Amino acid sequence: MSMLSIHRRAALGLIGGLAAACAGSLSTLPARADSTVTLWSWRTEDQAAMNRIFEAFEKKNPGIKVDIQFTPDADYQNRLSTALRGGRGPDIAQLKAYGELQPFIEGGYLDALDDSVAELKNMPDAALGGARGRADGKLYGVPYSVPMMGVFYNEDIFAVQGIEIPKSYKDFVAACEKLKAAGVTPIANGGANGSAWELEIGVGVIGPTLYGPGFYDEMMSGKATFEDPRYVAALKRFAELKPYYSDGFAGIDYTTATQQFIGGKAAMFFGGSFENGSFKSQNPKLKFSLFPFPADDASTKLYTSAFSDGSYGLVSESQNKEAATKVLNYMASAEFAQAFADELGWPPARTDVTVKDPVLAKMMEMAKNSTPYLTLVGFRWQAPTASSVLQSEIIDMVEGNVAPEKLAADMQAAVATWFKPKQ
Repeated sequence: MSMLSIHRRAALGLIGGLAAACAGSLSTLPARADSTVTLWSWRTEDQAAMNRIFEAFEKKNPGIKVDIQFTPDADYQNRLSTALRGGRGPDIAQLKAYGELQPFIEGGYLDALDDSVAELKNMPDAALGGARGRADGKLYGVPYSVPMMGVFYNEDIFAVQGIEIPKSYKDFVAACEKLKAAGVTPIANGGANGSAWELEIGVGVIGPTLYGPGFYDEMMSGKATFEDPRYVAALKRFAELKPYYSDGFAGIDYTTATQQFIGGKAAMFFGGSFENGSFKSQNPKLKFSLFPFPADDASTKLYTSAFSDGSYGLVSESQNKEAATKVLNYMASAEFAQAFADELGWPPARTDVTVKDPVLAKMMEMAKNSTPYLTLVGFRWQAPTASSVLQSEIIDMVEGNVAPEKLAADMQAAVATWFKPKQ
């Protein structure tokens, strides 16, 4: 076995739980013509929209066909990892951001795009940060979105109940009490069956109003830690809202929670920009928007968590690199960014777009006052991640079995094994 092969296997070992069962099905993949570019994605909910986007691309580029293959998010990383190990991956792969991207770079499975995709220079650092190699600083993916987080709310329910967008946390609690008295679930929420990532997002929605926009830099420099009273306060606030979460919170998963909101049974939902298109496609009649989580003082400037959702990268062993690179150049263009915004309704990686959707317009307005999504951008680079600890203990914290201070201490102890503050 060559040293490169050994290196690749070791790097991909960082991605937990590879599904060996996927290998058998991958071995039967059909041969592809040189003009067909295979593109893998985990965003199954975007399938119809992405197909429309690339149908338009194919009409303008008759020599290229884009074959998009969708795999559910829960299985995607394993499928991609197994495929790359066996040399049977796609031409273009949708890639997770930050730390989850690094094993693929370190294993030599992706080509750097700095010289081949010129439009990357027209994307903001907030988008590019999730696609950059930690060791060499090169770009290994074309980012597609910079989501932000907020409180989605049902406009019709708010109107019927005479509720205005809360200006303070006191107003928010009062709104929840009024909704609950009216028999409406105030906040659709739950973390069962692998959905604890959604609870982490909830902390990301609430956090910036308590720890402020400069807290991320303090964490990166080592001036602050997860045990800081400001971060503990964010955990406490998330937990104290339990009376307003879905009944049976600990047994509610992400899909059920979203259906409660989409179906008009819940008035609010803590989520990210990516929910916009999904909510609209599942219930075109749903009238909703979003707002930043309010602070104790109504005069406080409100901030939202933002992050690079991921990117699309060129697989090194692709036999169709010329056509694949052309596709990636399109995905880095203003034309694709506009189509992405129009079709999916969440913020594209480029800012030179014309916003037509009022919900997207509100998102991009909120994103002007943003701070990095702390646990993802800063502390998901190596294992154990802050996210893994938060997700494993947060339900117990909400249920009162783990103190917020204990969860914060456990998160800090985990990342302290590898995190080195910037001097």
